[in-house]
Amino acid sequence: MKIKNKSILTIAFLSAILISSNGCKKEFLKPDPLSFYEPSVTFTTKQGLQAAITACNRNLVQLYTGDAAPILTEMLFSEVAVNANTGGSGPAQDLNAMVTPTSDNYNANTNKATYFWDQGYSGIKYANTIVSNIDKVEGLDPTLRNQMLGMAYFHRAFRYLWLVFDYGDVPLITREVTRPKFNFRSTKGSVILEKMTADMEFAVANVPAVGDFGGVNKGACQQLLIKYYLATGKFDKAIETANSLINSSGYSLMINTFGTFINPMPAVHNITRNVIWDLHRPQNKSIGANKEAIMTFVNREENAASRFDMTTMRNATPFFVGTGSQLIITPSGKAGLNWSYSATFNKIDQRKAYGRGIGTSRGTWYSTNAIWDDPNDLRHSSSTGNWMRMEDLVYNNPTLQSSGDPYYGKKLQLYNSNGKMLVTDTIRCWYDWPHYKLWVESPRAENQDMYNGGAGDWYIYRLAETYLLRAEAYFWKGDLQSAANDVNTVRRRAQCTKMYTAGEMTMGKIMDERARELNYEEMRHMELSRVSYIFASTGKSDEFGKSYTVANLSKDSYWYTRVITYNNFYRQNVQTTYGSVFRISPYHIYYPVPQRDIDANREGRINQPIGYSGSERNIKPIDNLEEALALEIN
Repeated sequence: MKIKNKSILTIAFLSAILISSNGCKKEFLKPDPLSFYEPSVTFTTKQGLQAAITACNRNLVQLYTGDAAPILTEMLFSEVAVNANTGGSGPAQDLNAMVTPTSDNYNANTNKATYFWDQGYSGIKYANTIVSNIDKVEGLDPTLRNQMLGMAYFHRAFRYLWLVFDYGDVPLITREVTRPKFNFRSTKGSVILEKMTADMEFAVANVPAVGDFGGVNKGACQQLLIKYYLATGKFDKAIETANSLINSSGYSLMINTFGTFINPMPAVHNITRNVIWDLHRPQNKSIGANKEAIMTFVNREENAASRFDMTTMRNATPFFVGTGSQLIITPSGKAGLNWSYSATFNKIDQRKAYGRGIGTSRGTWYSTNAIWDDPNDLRHSSSTGNWMRMEDLVYNNPTLQSSGDPYYGKKLQLYNSNGKMLVTDTIRCWYDWPHYKLWVESPRAENQDMYNGGAGDWYIYRLAETYLLRAEAYFWKGDLQSAANDVNTVRRRAQCTKMYTAGEMTMGKIMDERARELNYEEMRHMELSRVSYIFASTGKSDEFGKSYTVANLSKDSYWYTRVITYNNFYRQNVQTTYGSVFRISPYHIYYPVPQRDIDANREGRINQPIGYSGSERNIKPIDNLEEALALEIN
């Protein structure tokens, strides 16, 4: 089936081309070190270059999938979420203690900050394979050559956006590394941003509107270019590119219901059909009728060799499970919930309705309550079934029914009539969540207790974000009415009745709307770091009346001001039931570079972000493109 106007990351055939010996094992997920030489991975045929593009695609899919998906780390290093796994001292709650250059930052039980370093350079490696070898392919059509080169530029620039804003000054690598190399040096982020901007301008000019050869299309390139234009202060060009994407590229916001209506558990949790629910059903994300999708990846149950479980219903829903669980008790003092699968034993199957959550990502008061300023907002609607509150669950422990307990089938209560709390651990076990975003069918778990969220298509870019990016560009230019208009367009689709005026428009309002619209889609930490850099570059004051400098972002930034203001856990140093304390510091605007790679780079210097151990040995980064490119051949 040909899917028009979509960018589809098709992953079904990769194992047969490139990694048949590795499959989906963790050994593949961990990339080669920067200095590793693998002479067998040299592609000088059209098919080889296509395989390299597919490797880039597969590498990108891992950002959103699996247990403790890396995108959750981007959320917990922000104002929207924390790691609520309170079962001991392992999880990343005290970031000061747990996130260091030598700690395990690629672990589902702690955090996956190192993913963005490892997989960033892994994706760059595959992209550079294309860049360095494309002109060695005999007889390659010039148009096809430029299309494939533009796709490679997209993948490289996509990774460098997160590398620059998650790590600061990092090594610039623009060609295939074909020999052992130990003299990498950090290049100023501003130099990398300008280089990637030029590359993305080439990509927009050459990549076709319909994605082939792995899925990158012109719309995806435009979306990424907008972010680079914003980061480099080219606000008029950002608006011009966004105008093209919004007005003349065949995309449009989905206003009405469409596609397949999925109402998975109507007896337990009924859905009143609405556009927000339809928009986020995996079955509808990549279909031709969805004009909002700019870039998605296809991830299907039927593709057993290549599917990835989303695990959203494990990652981001509360931990209220267990046979005879005492975590949540009834006002009569009995275990309230049961999550074991049994068609006859458990009459109210909330397991399939809501998943088997463990609270890896828990929304803050800011993201679950404070930002929701309109009671009509479909994205926060419990009456339609989109949004889930703990009070919407019911006591379903079968022993309550068999004993005649009056609370069986009644809604959960946080307190009894005497004001006594009925929940042992409210951090991990009691919070709201966006059901419409997280519910993904798990056919392989139908007869299992662990209903975690199976394979499903997912958005990488969609047009709602384009409106919010254009709003941001208007904000930087001081056109607050146009910024408000774009934010209101997104709100209007969600059926909000409260609209913002120019006088109310701040960057905070735009970031609030991103938090409402792009939950579990955007790389929140990276986006806040990007905006922090622009505030520092322009000298513009934020909604808190503060201004910043690029040189001191590790000491004070818009990112940190928002986090410490709105993330109640980090602000109040909340203590868990196991004694862990939530802490974060200004230098966490950047992740730590793994010490292993700094040590292995024995003839050069990869700088460590200021604030982390080892940063005192930093040297001046390369501050011009010519020197950075010259280093690559030495």
